[in-house]
Amino acid sequence: MMNDATREQIDDLFSAWSHPEGPGGALGIYQDGELVYARGYGTANLEHGVPITPSTVFHVASLSKQFTAMAVGLLARSGHIALQDDIRRYVPELAEGPPITFRHIIHHTSGLRDQWDLLRLAGWRTSDLKTTDDILRLASRQKAQNFPPGTRFQYINTGYTLMAIAVERVTGLSLQQYAEENVFRPLGMRHTCFQDDHQRLIRGRAQAYSREADGRWRLNVPAYETVGPTGLLSTIEDFARWERNFLSPTVGDEDFIHQCSRPGAFDDGRPLNYGFGFILGKYRGLAVAEHAGGDAGFASYYLRFPEKRLAVAIFCNAGEMRPGLLTRQVADILLAGHFEEEAPQERHLPSWAGRAAESAEPHSRELERVAGLYRDQWSGTTLGVEARGGRLFLVPSTGGTYELLPAGPGRFRFPDVDAECHFTPEAENTASRLNVTHAGQTTAVCERIEVAEKGPESLAEYVGTYQSDELDVRYTLTVSGESLMLRREKFAEARIQFTSKDDGSTSGNGVHLRFVREDQGRITGLLLNAERAWNIHFVRV
Repeated sequence: MMNDATREQIDDLFSAWSHPEGPGGALGIYQDGELVYARGYGTANLEHGVPITPSTVFHVASLSKQFTAMAVGLLARSGHIALQDDIRRYVPELAEGPPITFRHIIHHTSGLRDQWDLLRLAGWRTSDLKTTDDILRLASRQKAQNFPPGTRFQYINTGYTLMAIAVERVTGLSLQQYAEENVFRPLGMRHTCFQDDHQRLIRGRAQAYSREADGRWRLNVPAYETVGPTGLLSTIEDFARWERNFLSPTVGDEDFIHQCSRPGAFDDGRPLNYGFGFILGKYRGLAVAEHAGGDAGFASYYLRFPEKRLAVAIFCNAGEMRPGLLTRQVADILLAGHFEEEAPQERHLPSWAGRAAESAEPHSRELERVAGLYRDQWSGTTLGVEARGGRLFLVPSTGGTYELLPAGPGRFRFPDVDAECHFTPEAENTASRLNVTHAGQTTAVCERIEVAEKGPESLAEYVGTYQSDELDVRYTLTVSGESLMLRREKFAEARIQFTSKDDGSTSGNGVHLRFVREDQGRITGLLLNAERAWNIHFVRV
């Protein structure tokens, strides 16, 4: 599989990152559990000019989840817990409610509000140090979930933090200590650990960076001292031992690995495509188990082809490197001739465009037909779809910008994760509905809406101070000129753009507000929404 020509093809994919003036990443290719090719591209520490190598230690973000899930699985296998146990049995600080089991959490059907959204909405800045205790206190204040546990799929970090707490309370060992004794040391992963102490010295660790608008690099390192959903440090070389364990188990046995590699299910028995820290699906007709990770400037991707006994991992210290796309491009080279489907095409016209449009209409016109503003009927948040220079982008009101690539009639895919947008047309050839799927599950059901403008005379009724006990924070709304403005401690003032009479979003910082009125029509509060934290109640003071 690996020869000089193949290596040259693969190295060419990383040519833009293979220089000492910028960050980059490390690549690992694993066949039959052995590291058959490893390279470093770019620089691990720009201030000291340290190059990236296969032994460079990276923060791999959400790749941590498969290790946390395995630790919980080992505890269940030994009889210390049951996967059907309510997490409150071990974390009684949580508010009462319907049972949230370890299975719900592992498979992302818990309905819990996401910790990162909660922290941000509660006034925490990106640079503030976040600890497990901080997250537990905030999670314990939540009086409701996004949805009943076991009914929907929503990728959530909070539950994995709670599982890390449960591991410590059951065993008397921190997740790091338990994983060291039961996973890392038995597998020989000598340079892998959970970073539960942000001041701990890690030899060979990469720094992370993001690019400024003027092209310069600046430090962008996550300010975490919490583990479970994230916090794992590892190397491309150590991941060879992790990959080998799936094929020839040292930790657990074949039955245990099989159980960890199976997809989960909703409470009513419907299947879902998420296992123990892996998205389970297909790529070009071949079965895959994969997962992405991303925190601050770090990004990672681990793509496994279990039936081919092949895996590709890429760890980066610049998110702009897009490791998800690169792992697929590496796999395209390695498995050429083995795929059952052609590589994804970069351009498809919507099905309602018709033959004449396909041959004559510019591609940009088709993008304009799906561009617009859409409201998710579950969370109330809005998703902007923007056509820019022949390319399509998804811009949620909750923050971020994501490019969408054509994937078929009326369908667009995210380039780096297993997610799609599917547009449904109206009679006049304009998209009216948008459904978003992730890991094969519907995560947003949206209808097209128009922006509603309000004059200053109608904004005064919204002015006031609003208090949330769940977030332990106050928001203040004021009128400035012809705009309603949101003010909160530590954050810049933000303008609210109304999408209906009592719904509005701020741009840039991911806050969506839905105002609540009493029977007489007076505003008494609001419901605050973010991408993964819904309907947080604020009372007007």
